[in-house]
Amino acid sequence: MKKLLFIFSLFLAFFVKAQEKIMIKKNEITIPIGKKVMLNPQTEGNKIVNFEITDEQSITDKVDMMDLLKNFKKDSTTDNSIEFIFSEAQMMNTPYFILKTIQKTGKKMTFKAKIRLKGSPLYSSTSIIPVVNNAISLEQWQNNIDSIFLYDFVLQD
Repeated sequence: MKKLLFIFSLFLAFFVKAQEKIMIKKNEITIPIGKKVMLNPQTEGNKIVNFEITDEQSITDKVDMMDLLKNFKKDSTTDNSIEFIFSEAQMMNTPYFILKTIQKTGKKMTFKAKIRLKGSPLYSSTSIIPVVNNAISLEQWQNNIDSIFLYDFVLQD
């Protein structure tokens, strides 16, 4: 019985740790809550076919959405980078879950997303607006989300 309990505890610890990692599979990315990731996309035509992670950080504090918007500085950089922050946030003491996107590909980027609520094994589709070059894009939800799955990335002139 002790061995079975130990194996179950080990499996549970591994499962919880696996949920905290950013996972990339070609042109798909799964980001757990509380992560910032910088990516360098590889393209074929106007489709993003693969990602390389250039930086990854954990976010422990809730993001203040007003500060985020106020402190964003637009510039003319086109370095082919994509930044995602998927985190808990607040605006005027109201809690949210946000996906912040800044991309510097020189083109407009569209993609699809699915969110997984805490305690659920299933992902549900959600809407995402197109992200223009070198601008901040914020998506927000009031649901209690534990990860987001992003896919079908397309760049448009």
